[in-house]
Amino acid sequence: MALLRHWTTIIAALCIAGVNAYAHATGGNAVLNAMPATKFNDADHALMMGRINQALHADKDGETLEWKNDKTPASGSVTPLDRFTWEGLPCRRLRIHNAYGKLKAEGVYKFCEKPAGRWKLVGPDQ
Repeated sequence: MALLRHWTTIIAALCIAGVNAYAHATGGNAVLNAMPATKFNDADHALMMGRINQALHADKDGETLEWKNDKTPASGSVTPLDRFTWEGLPCRRLRIHNAYGKLKAEGVYKFCEKPAGRWKLVGPDQ
């Protein structure tokens, strides 16, 4: 699963998503410490990335794929929203929701396929 190797890039983007909503209330490391994905262990990341990969390859849009690690307080969901072309590349938007106990974050992200069959995070969708 090629996408799994890029989880650090995706985690960084997921952290950024919560920064916009939280940054005005706090500063410094407190912002990043409030993001669920920064608390995930390897198994949590693998569960999340498995659902992201499923959503990127899903035939239908709008069907939410949930995940939960029964050994940690980590959980989340991924919903494929739509397909589009961006800079000549086939792309998809995904809504990604993550939680770690009471910490929650959600955002919409753009992924594009380059080369064929290999999806890459383009960034948060504005």
